[in-house]
Amino acid sequence: MPVLSKPDRFLLLFGTQTGQAEAIAKEIAEKVEVQGIKVDIHDLGKTEKKFNIERETCVVIVTSTTGDGDPPDMALKFFRRLKKKTLPDDYLANLKYALLGLGDSNYTNFCNAAKTLDNRLEELGAKRFYPSGWGDDAVGLEVVVEPWMEGLIKALCELHGHKYKETEVGISTVQAPRVNKDKSENAIETNSHNTDSTEMVSQKAETSTENDISRNDNSKNGKDGQSDKENEDASQIDRKEGGACSELPKDYAQNRSTSESEATRATLQTSVLPLTDATLTIPALAQGFLRLEYLDTEMKDGSISELTIQNGVPFPSAASSVTMATVLSSTVMTHPEAMKKTISLRLGIEDSPFDYQPGDSISVICSNSEGEVTQLLHRLDISDKADKVCQLSIVQNTKKKNPTIPQYYPTTSSLRHLFNTCIDIRDPPKKAVIRTLAEYTSDERERRRLQELCSKQGGSDYSQFIREAGVGILDLLLAFTSCNPPVERLLEQLPRLQPRPYSVCSSPIAEPGVLEVAFNVMDIPCGAGRMFDRTGVCTGMLDRLTRSIQTSYTDQCPSSVDGDISEQVACMKLSAIKIPVFARTSQHFHMPDDLTVPLIMVGPGTGVAPFIGFLRHREALKAKMADISLYGDTWLFYGCRHRDKDYLYRKELARFDETGILTRLCVCFSRDEQDSDKPRYVQDNICRNAEELVPLIDRGAKIFVCGDAKNMAKDVNEAIINSLQKVKGIDADEAKKQVMKLRLYKFYLEDVWT
Repeated sequence: MPVLSKPDRFLLLFGTQTGQAEAIAKEIAEKVEVQGIKVDIHDLGKTEKKFNIERETCVVIVTSTTGDGDPPDMALKFFRRLKKKTLPDDYLANLKYALLGLGDSNYTNFCNAAKTLDNRLEELGAKRFYPSGWGDDAVGLEVVVEPWMEGLIKALCELHGHKYKETEVGISTVQAPRVNKDKSENAIETNSHNTDSTEMVSQKAETSTENDISRNDNSKNGKDGQSDKENEDASQIDRKEGGACSELPKDYAQNRSTSESEATRATLQTSVLPLTDATLTIPALAQGFLRLEYLDTEMKDGSISELTIQNGVPFPSAASSVTMATVLSSTVMTHPEAMKKTISLRLGIEDSPFDYQPGDSISVICSNSEGEVTQLLHRLDISDKADKVCQLSIVQNTKKKNPTIPQYYPTTSSLRHLFNTCIDIRDPPKKAVIRTLAEYTSDERERRRLQELCSKQGGSDYSQFIREAGVGILDLLLAFTSCNPPVERLLEQLPRLQPRPYSVCSSPIAEPGVLEVAFNVMDIPCGAGRMFDRTGVCTGMLDRLTRSIQTSYTDQCPSSVDGDISEQVACMKLSAIKIPVFARTSQHFHMPDDLTVPLIMVGPGTGVAPFIGFLRHREALKAKMADISLYGDTWLFYGCRHRDKDYLYRKELARFDETGILTRLCVCFSRDEQDSDKPRYVQDNICRNAEELVPLIDRGAKIFVCGDAKNMAKDVNEAIINSLQKVKGIDADEAKKQVMKLRLYKFYLEDVWT
């Protein structure tokens, strides 16, 4: 029998891919420590090094799901250990546990990793002391996580014999303000020039620890009364810096007056009844713990590539070492009038130990828009210090439990570098961040609105105006002009800038030393609380990098016609661009080694990318085969909006079709004018070809689906079910069971995203 852990503490474990599960686990740790319960917290990757679950008596696990229902990379060893069939049924008989899974219900295998673990813990004899929870990012994790966490703390107190402390559960209350009856009774304006008073009551929990730490810095880092000219300047971002930003729309002008019609509906800056009259339950203010010191020297802010390597900043989600890939070419694949701009990016990895196969992805270590960072630094009134070398340390006597400097902050840096490459300034701020912003907001009406947005009562407003709208920290600071937080408070709470994954569409056999990815440049217009136009963080960065080089060398070649320059000059310029990437190996989304196995591939838009890699790989392998008859059927279902505007890899797909690499190419165009009986979507083509597809499935064909999870993947799933019903003459329930069996045995695989 294993030696059991001490009963006066419990183990808290997290499995994370992007940091979300880790953040929730740390919040749980803080809450239970307030209750006087001891906790040891570790990531699941530390199994057998820091903990052995078979020796524990109480454990809480928070884990996310990644890929096609898989555990996070860091948790793979832990999951594999528990999956061993040799483990006895009473292996965890002494263990009591609670489990929180994080996922997205847009994906078929919602919370699959956590649910699989939950079932396995039960099989091994562990007993739940609190019901398992399933956080859904599709509707907002906080909807499930916050009440689950509150109940968990009470359950842990009961389990460990501690009296639950009602007044120290990490919340405060705020009474409703008095509203000037001359104004609308339905709304509270957030005009910073409005001087009507708002009365607040005392709060139950401590809320001013950071005032003792940083109140002096607040007066230096923020101005309570910027002039109109300064505010006008602050509302724009230089397009040359890559911010892709325009002037603030008139709706968000700081001197706007709220019309009667506007007063009847909520916006980011205004609320309506009953929220305006509600007594609010808001998070307790996070304890300040970082001290920022500026040195006399200035830092040369090199490229993200150089700084990533120089500082050795770790990436927990990186399953392999970071490689500096050279940009070989960047090609726009779509017509200028296409709805989306799609780019094919070819990267050189010839001198790097980079191992991948078709179906894998690469993660690009990206940086924020320099224009947005410049604007944020300006708004925080720290532009003059932005390039000075700075050092972070822990504030003495902070009340923060176990404070640590985030590991992704380099030891030597500048504020500009931290905001450029380390912090995600686009991620919709969590409620704890908004609570902090409210503390540093001088206008009472703006403060009240921020309190509403982070309150329990304002949950729907938070979901609509922050999370769903994609509002970032800069948007909030531009919208709430009297909010002037010290930069330290943002450094403490803003999340890490995560690498972005892209499916590989190249083959290491067909073209050794070359990686190719295809992606849409995301255009996100202002509106709905977004204060300026923007592009996707990583797609915008890649587009700007290659476009800026192309512009510069086009300008230097006056003899070129229509921007067309010699290949030699292009290669010289592009070879100066290096991008840090690392491989993300898929567990299952790979072609079978046996080329006789039929393939059914479904990938509209850029979802076709991994299948281009599949086909290039199979073409290279087929060329080496002596017996061509052993090559299995390959079907590709591809769709786009317009044949002549966004048909990606058109010539190459036609060649695959002509040479037999593809047995059948089924293409459809959703926006072209065509007869009503023509298929418009990939699922339409699947149903049309059911008579031929179902026998392939019965012969062991592998189905691969890549692209949009919200609509396309679900529609394709239904099309497969309908096809089985139609051809086999079975009912819907039986068809669904057969599809579930295909998924279970990895004959139906997805690589989808929202």
